[in-house]
This record gives sequence, structure tokens and C-alpha cells, in this order.
Amino acid sequence: MPAMDYSTIAELYDVYVQAEVDVPFFLQEAQYCHKVLELTAGTGRLSLPLLQAGIPLACLDSSPEMLAVLRRKLQDKELSAPLYEMDLCHFSLPDKFDLIIIPFNAFAEVTQPALQKQALATIHSHLTEEGHLICTLHNPAIRLRQCDGQIHWRGKYALPDQAGSLLLSTLENYEPDHQLVQGFQFYELYAADGTIQSKRFVEIQFFVHTRESFETLACSQGYVVTTLYGDYARNEFQAEASPFMIWVLGKR
Repeated sequence: MPAMDYSTIAELYDVYVQAEVDVPFFLQEAQYCHKVLELTAGTGRLSLPLLQAGIPLACLDSSPEMLAVLRRKLQDKELSAPLYEMDLCHFSLPDKFDLIIIPFNAFAEVTQPALQKQALATIHSHLTEEGHLICTLHNPAIRLRQCDGQIHWRGKYALPDQAGSLLLSTLENYEPDHQLVQGFQFYELYAADGTIQSKRFVEIQFFVHTRESFETLACSQGYVVTTLYGDYARNEFQAEASPFMIWVLGKR
């Protein structure tokens, strides 16, 4: 099972994913780089502000539907970037990069340990000798609080052109023996007058990395930990309080 079938929600993704908290962080990290690769670029939530700031960015994602949305945005804004429809674990590009980023906790969507190793090895081979990988992950102490087998309300979001509203909720369960969260996202679409138009759900799963397990994994693939932040303000990681684990990894 893939982590999530983005083909079914690509046209809705930008409606409910509007986070900008990490944008200043990545703008600063990338500002002096010669070549940057964004993995799991999706519809360009982060790609667009990086490109608008003049960052020399290439974008990779495995979903043709998500990349189609990004391609339209680039055309609308008269921006350009190489777009690669490839899998995070097995990509092969002609260039090497001084910065590769996996934003928005997306590495957790690689749920098989063997593929996690393959992904990190593939990324390692695409870094320059002085290059860095920034991999962002949830802090399990915080994220797992919502993985209790109950339905959680995520929000009501306005559809484009005042076409109505999207209501989003989730249900997630944690399997500690496999370090795996499995569940569903539920989408309800309503017209402007409140009448329901459609419902759909998408199965989701993601791997829960602890600080210790991810550091062991990264070191096994030739990385050294340069920095571990707990948030995008660059505060030191606190195991019981930080919302994220933001790993900055160099080549050993």
C-alpha cells in the first residue's frame, strides 16, 4: 500500500494544505546554494516561494497529478524549474546538489525500512562532497497524541471561486510493533448553500521515526548529523516538547 493516493486529492490539496511556517527557514538555508533539489515537491507549496526568491531549484515527485498542478502554477507565474516524475527511493539525475530537502515530514511516507535505506543512499549519491540533506520529521511524542483510533476534526476550508467548502477529518491508529500509523482522511465537499456535493476518503500510512532510530538509519547510509532542530525557529530539539525533528545531515 502506498502512503497515500495523491491522484484522488491533487485538485484539493492546496485547499487544505496552506502551511507557510517552514518557508523562511528553507529560504535561508538555500540562499547561497548553487543547486537545490526538493524531493516530494507536490503542488509547489514550498517550491514557488523558493523559485520566486531566485533559488536554483529542481523539483521531484512521484505523483503525476500533483506535478501537473505544480506545472500549471509555474506557467501562471512565469516561473521555470526542472520537474522530475520519479520515486524518492530510486531516482537518478544527471546533477549533484549542494542542498537536497525533504520538507513537510514527507520522508515518513517511506514506510518500509529497506526502502528508507535505499532512499537515503540514493540521496547521498546525488549530494556534492560538501552538500547537505535536510529531512523534516514529526516528533513522535507530539504527533502520536492524535493517533488514538478516534475521528479528529481538521478544519473547514473555502473552495476556490466561492464554490463552497471542504470539511476534513482524520482517523489514525498507531502500531508500535511496526512503528507504523495507518488510517483515513475523510473529505466532504459542500456547495455554497450548504448542500453536500460529494464525499470521499483516502487511506493513509506513515512510519514513525524516533530520534534514535532515524539517527542510526542516517549514519548507516554515510551521513553525519550536523544539526537537529526542534522547530523552524532553529530552537534545540526537546524530546517531549518540540513539534518537529529537523535534521541537517552532511556526508561522512
